[in-house]
Amino acid sequence: MGSNKNYESLKRQWTLLNNMSHRIKRGTKHFQDVLQGAGHDVSLRTVQRDLKELSRHFPLQCDEERISGWKWMDNAPSFGVPGMDPHAALAFKMVDLHLSNMLPGACLHFLKPYSKRAGAVLSEQNRGGLAKWPKKIARISRHLTLEPPEVNSFILSNVYDGLLLERQIDITYCNRGSEDAQEGRIHPLGLVFVDNIAYLVCTFWDYEDIRQIALHRIKAAQLLEYSSERPEEFDLQRYIDKGNFGFLQSEETIPLKCLFDSSIARHLEESPINGSQRLTLQEDGRVLLEADVHDTSQLQWWILGFGSQVEVAEPTSLRDKIAKTCREMNEKYETDNN
Repeated sequence: MGSNKNYESLKRQWTLLNNMSHRIKRGTKHFQDVLQGAGHDVSLRTVQRDLKELSRHFPLQCDEERISGWKWMDNAPSFGVPGMDPHAALAFKMVDLHLSNMLPGACLHFLKPYSKRAGAVLSEQNRGGLAKWPKKIARISRHLTLEPPEVNSFILSNVYDGLLLERQIDITYCNRGSEDAQEGRIHPLGLVFVDNIAYLVCTFWDYEDIRQIALHRIKAAQLLEYSSERPEEFDLQRYIDKGNFGFLQSEETIPLKCLFDSSIARHLEESPINGSQRLTLQEDGRVLLEADVHDTSQLQWWILGFGSQVEVAEPTSLRDKIAKTCREMNEKYETDNN
């Protein structure tokens, strides 16, 4: 009998620990609801007694005046069974070292307990190769890296909650190039990071057309109790694959033909533009690239990045756009020289 009672207490307290937040204080009534949902018929007094007992052995924080709000302490390491093994610790450490600039502050806040625990686990492996691994890996970019725009942490938190809980959000935002704020009610569908800028994919009000909003242009966000609605057959990856983040000029693909200097050929072989790419050596020594691609501003920037080492052959419309840009650039430099 006593064994069964101890077992029930262990399961109950284990449930409490697993539902303890690192960010938000939750009241005893919340934990009572959680326990009852897990099949434990308990009173508020029992919940309070369990929480007090757990706080003697785990880094829990509660309200000073009333024992009603509980969370993990800010510097508490992550808690879980089975414990974090060295390989999992290494993964968290690599995220901390190499992805921190790509993740918003709210994500880093959630990861902080795991990163702290990962550091402790790797410290215990000080004689092994895993502990030294982070110092043996580096990551650089050949592109100019811009500083990410600041995003209000409260706004970011509401956006993440809206996505996670599938709830509507009231926002105040500014369109690109405008200082005038607008208000709208959105249904969040996904979050996409393009380099250092985060875009919220959503619909407005009762419309089904998909929109993109840069998070740093949202000036206020209020999470609502209403469930968000998702357009039928919407898939975020399919939406991206259609070129919607490349400033799509047309839904149709174009048959691209470009002539590259031979010095670029190996780069194109190793990093093809897509699966349809074909390379053919020409009589003049240049390499002809043929591929079916979406006509996007991103494609034009990619071509212009090769400078004089590339010539667009087809389609004529794209060739004319690139030629026009080159003429305008030449005119500016000639004006400066004069």
